[in-house]
Formats: sequence, C-alpha cells, structure tokens
Amino acid sequence: MISELRVATVAVADLDRSCAFYADTFGYARLGEGTVGGREAELAWRMPDGLTGRAVVMGPPGATTGLLRLVRFDAPGEPYWGDYSRPQDYGHYALNVRVPDIHSTIDRLRAAGGRSRSEPTHWTVTPDLSAWDSLSYDPEGVLLDVFQLEPGDGSPLADYDGRPSELQTVAIHVGDARRSAAFYAALGYEVLYDKLIENMESFFHLPSGTGLHNINLYVPGGSLNGRVELAQYVGFPGERQRDRAVPPNLGILSVSMETDDLKATADLLGGLGAEPVCDPVELDLPPYGPALVQTFFGLDGEVLEFYQCR
Repeated sequence: MISELRVATVAVADLDRSCAFYADTFGYARLGEGTVGGREAELAWRMPDGLTGRAVVMGPPGATTGLLRLVRFDAPGEPYWGDYSRPQDYGHYALNVRVPDIHSTIDRLRAAGGRSRSEPTHWTVTPDLSAWDSLSYDPEGVLLDVFQLEPGDGSPLADYDGRPSELQTVAIHVGDARRSAAFYAALGYEVLYDKLIENMESFFHLPSGTGLHNINLYVPGGSLNGRVELAQYVGFPGERQRDRAVPPNLGILSVSMETDDLKATADLLGGLGAEPVCDPVELDLPPYGPALVQTFFGLDGEVLEFYQCR
C-alpha cells in the first residue's frame, strides 16, 4: 500500500528564517530534525559528492502527514524556478495550505517576510465547493497557494478543525493532466475533483486564453491532506526541470510517500513508466528514522521518494 504525500522536501538558503516563517504564518512546529549526507543520501537525493545538509521537519503540532522537510545544504544553490517567469514548466511547483481566514493569514505572511503574487480571489471549484485563493512567496521564493475553502453540505472537505492545515496538496505542473492522473491512480489515488478553469489568467499570470486543467487526487481511507494536485496549462507547453531540481539548488526538490513493500512499489512504478533514480538505499530519514528508500522520476520529471520504515 502507498500512502498520501507524507513529506515535501524543500531546499532553503536560511533554515532558521524559513522555520520562523512557517511557525509565525501557520503555527507550524518542529516535528523532527536530522542531518542528510553520505553515499546513500547522495544517490537517493542526487547530491554532489561530499555535500551535507541539516533538515528540520515542520507541520501543525501532532501532524504525521503533509509535512514540510526544510533542508539547508552546506554549499550555496540557486532557486531553480528563478522568478517563476516560466510558470508552465513541469515539476513540483507550489505548496498549498488551507487556512481559516485568508486575509489575516496573508497579513501574517507578509509580516513574517513573505510577499504576495496574486491577491485573494474567489472562485468556484465544484457545485459544492468554492474558495478564496491566493498566491504568495515564502522568504526563499517558494510559491505558496494559501486558500480558505467554503465547502457545501456533504463535501468531503467540510470536516475542518479550524487551524492552518498540513500541506493539503503539492502542485505539479504536467504536460498531460489525464495521463498523469492515470499514473497516480495506479498508485492508489482517486480523483477528488477534475476541472478546467478558465478566465483566471490574471490570477495565475498566464497568457490570455490559457486554461488550467486541474485534477486533485487523494488516497481514500486516510487523511484528505497530502493530496496530489495536477496542473496543466492548456495550450501553453513547458519544459522539465528535473536537471535543475537538485541539491543544493533551492526549491521543492521532491515529495515522499510511504510504502509497506518497496520492491512491489518499484515494480509497479517501472510498469507505469517511472524512471528509477537509484537502487534502494538505507537512510536515516527525518522524521521517520531508519528506512529503505528509493527515488524515481515521475512522468514529468518530478522526483518521488518512496520509503519503507524499518
């Protein structure tokens, strides 16, 4: 069995500043710490020889999934998305967090050192779900989709504890949303919603006439956090960023999913067209401890880390 997205790994230039930002903006706590380095980590994370990093895992107090693994490497890197001037390029692109009140959260985000890209905008997702949505940057320049939902009666997203959430989704820009949805469905994900969004070019900073095909997927039977969000900019093709999304470059490097049988998962991924980054390796993986780990490239070059706890 394969889990929802348990962790997103983000490389940062200033670890203390990033930790303070997520604590002040969303009330996230430190849930684990550790170091990253050695031959096994170099293979799994595509790290240059000798590179090491310090990792802090953050999320709402008590959270176990949809976590944020911030890593500061001991060599300088560049933001591999740059200034996001090519928003159509493929790969892990944004972190999405649900909040109880978007306007007060954006005020806290700015006070903590973040900045806005698109102001809160209201749009309808499905007949029983609408949202106030915004795009912002954290102090490192990582794109954050911060949103306030208005779910109708019976919506699976109506059950909400009223605090900033774990990572609700990690957004991936893809070349073919339906093809990518079939890939994640084969891993056990199901579609929460599938929608073509039009007339939102100014919000997403897209050329006039570009539609956004958005497919949101979750793992049934567990948390609705840690979802996969697929975004295809229809008629606006991009390029893979896999060769730039490597340490010590800065940004969202990978997402992690737990499996109870890594070999079976690797066989499944191979049949789906995923490309292995390395053979399985033993890692001390913050915050989970000793684990058998193998990473793969997804269909659009996104890095997927699968781990089996020891």
